[in-house]
Amino acid sequence: MTDDPQTSTVDQLILDHLDRADLPETAQDLIIAALLGEQHLNDLLGGAAPERPRPPAPEPEPSEPVGTYLASIEVTGFRGIGPTATLNLIPGPGLTIVTGRNGSGKSSFAEAAEFALTGDNKRWAGRSAIWQDGWRNLHATTDPRIRVRLGVEGHRDGATVECHWADNASLADRTTFLQATGQPRQAIGELGWDQPLELYRPILSYSELGGLLGGRPSEMHDSLQRILGLGRLVDIEKMLKTARRDTDQQRKRAAEQLPTLKTALAGHPDPRARLAEHALAGRAAELGQLESLTTGGKAADDANVVPIRQLDLLHLPHREDLVADVDRLRAALREIDDLAGTPAEEARALAGLLRDALRHQNHHPDQPCPVCGGRTLDEAWATEAQAQVQHLTVRAEKLDAAHRAVREVRRGLRNRMPALPPALTLDLTSEQVDTGDARAAWHAWDHLLDAGDITDIADAALVVFDAVAEALTLVQAAARQALERRQQAWQPLADQIRTWIDLERASRHAATMFTALKTAVSMMQTAGAKIRNDKLTPVADEATRIWNILRQDSNVALGGIRLAGTGPQRRVDLDVEVDGVPGAALGVMSQGELHSLALALFLPRATVPESPFRFLIIDDPVQSMDPAKVYGLAQVLADVAQHRQVIVFTHDDRLPAAVRHLQLDARILAVSRLAGSHVTVTGSREGDPAQRYLADARAIAHDTEMADTVRNSIVCNLIRDALEYTCHEKVRIRSFRTGTSVADTEAAITEAEGLRATLALALLGDRKRVGDLATELSKLHPAAPRVVKAANTGAHGGPTANLDELVDDARRVVERLSRA
Repeated sequence: MTDDPQTSTVDQLILDHLDRADLPETAQDLIIAALLGEQHLNDLLGGAAPERPRPPAPEPEPSEPVGTYLASIEVTGFRGIGPTATLNLIPGPGLTIVTGRNGSGKSSFAEAAEFALTGDNKRWAGRSAIWQDGWRNLHATTDPRIRVRLGVEGHRDGATVECHWADNASLADRTTFLQATGQPRQAIGELGWDQPLELYRPILSYSELGGLLGGRPSEMHDSLQRILGLGRLVDIEKMLKTARRDTDQQRKRAAEQLPTLKTALAGHPDPRARLAEHALAGRAAELGQLESLTTGGKAADDANVVPIRQLDLLHLPHREDLVADVDRLRAALREIDDLAGTPAEEARALAGLLRDALRHQNHHPDQPCPVCGGRTLDEAWATEAQAQVQHLTVRAEKLDAAHRAVREVRRGLRNRMPALPPALTLDLTSEQVDTGDARAAWHAWDHLLDAGDITDIADAALVVFDAVAEALTLVQAAARQALERRQQAWQPLADQIRTWIDLERASRHAATMFTALKTAVSMMQTAGAKIRNDKLTPVADEATRIWNILRQDSNVALGGIRLAGTGPQRRVDLDVEVDGVPGAALGVMSQGELHSLALALFLPRATVPESPFRFLIIDDPVQSMDPAKVYGLAQVLADVAQHRQVIVFTHDDRLPAAVRHLQLDARILAVSRLAGSHVTVTGSREGDPAQRYLADARAIAHDTEMADTVRNSIVCNLIRDALEYTCHEKVRIRSFRTGTSVADTEAAITEAEGLRATLALALLGDRKRVGDLATELSKLHPAAPRVVKAANTGAHGGPTANLDELVDDARRVVERLSRA
């Protein structure tokens, strides 16, 4: 980045200051986001990741740019121009004054050129959409179009910038392109004017001059900034201040809504409301705990909610498992029944005795039984005894297995469904949950398992279980309904809490951003003051020099110029002296002087050598200027026109008159607007105001659609205007040649009230010699007395003769008067 404040853009200068400033990272991010655009700033404030532009690569020292002039402005269907009208210009240094009465369409040329070249119009910028609604001319017969032909130094045929719209297109829905002769169309951005338009804006509209007249120091401060090419600085500061104001409001919103939330919590019976009140009791709300209350992740339970939730969570075993258990129990009981009445119970003891006998026989083979002394314990006996032992053992094991199965099934049934749950022992009728039937059914199950005969268990287990399941289903349905009723009662408050949580998080984020924005705005104010005065310093001396020419007879001397203050206190400090005594500029300078000051500040900045614009467009700079300053303006414009193309649009005839009186080299064009928004541009003779008045009078005289009384009055008033203007010119030229001061001359013209007094001043040198006027008028031209009488009579509604003849006679009288 360059360190030259005169050739750097405002963005570059801000980034330079940012590099040198010791700012928190968030404040830096906010300033950079503002530089990138309002949407980037809003995204960052909303939580998006910050963006940081890469610094541009160092550029070589810039050479003086190729100069560009305006060759013509062609307009169709835009603003006050209907059918195509062209303002032809000489593409080179020189002064061109484009004149025309208000509504003639002259400013439409200036606005069209501004819009085509810059894509904007200062007259509309920052105002409501209604200011743009009338951009399309109602009398246009073809699609709206603007063509600006450019004369480019070193190029024979130059280039053209064209902007056009399709049918029913909006102002923004346009096509704009640049086309150099013999070359393909290009985007207008190829001109490379984006940065120069910011730094050396060559267009000064009346709205920018008028911005100094708002009466508030801050408006004058901002207007001068824009004239100096510092509008971008204004926009960035405004963007950050607006964001600071919005975040200041946002950070307070949660606190503003908190009393409402607390009131709602206090009046709600749900125990979760008590937990929420506790979470809000500290200096900073426990948002995590509040959020869990809204989602049910950590709800509070009272004496009734706990058992209701427990009831809802109760699970019975699957009936299929109980069926399998009961079937197993029944099989075991059958096995026990089958073995009933048999020596199965003694089988294990007998089997033991036989095993002992077999061991004895094994040691004493073929011996008589030692117990009974009977049968010999031989091999046959041993084989028979072995088989008997096996048979007795199998019978004993079956009986043991059957009893074991009975015990296991009984224990398994108890494990599958434990004893009566505590939740079923409570009275929950207040919650519309009746546990009586379920409790009775469960008691029956417990009694069956604890005290019932095993055969009764096998017979009744499934029946009792089904009764428990049926009763529990009804209880759980009632429990769920009770929980739903509680949740329905809680949900609106939960939603209110959730909304407040979102608001509180946004407020906390806004509080963080508000602190960072305060720092960012403070830095911008510091940097802005430096940037402003760095930009202002090189032009202040030149502005003072220009002011000294513009001021003419003014007793206000201009010294230093500074942009000072911030926020509502921003202002322009002007060091002025009134007759050598220091004074407050805004208190002593007239509107015309303030216009002159704005022009003095604009011209030096717009004419620096670095600017590619060799043209200046100035719209209506004469308004509010006293006559003396108009002469100073003419001189200043002529001086600038020695090395710049200066195009001035004005409805005030005093500027062309001053150019003629001072014998300055200037081209004067006249713009007229006829019926149907048909705008014409004529040359210097036709541009003479008196001739324009008479041409308008001729056109009105031929308008047969106009009422006779209205047409007569307008024609006669236009003839009076032509006569009075010619008289004023004659008086000014005579006074200028005799050395009479401009102030005295203008005072004499003002004092000559009425056409006859004005003619007396012009012909006899004394407004009071009206009685001697008849003779002088007859000497001037035979038709003069008749024309003067008819103009006065008709202007006030009196009868008139043939209007065509009256206009012809008036033209002859005006020509003779201008030469007298």
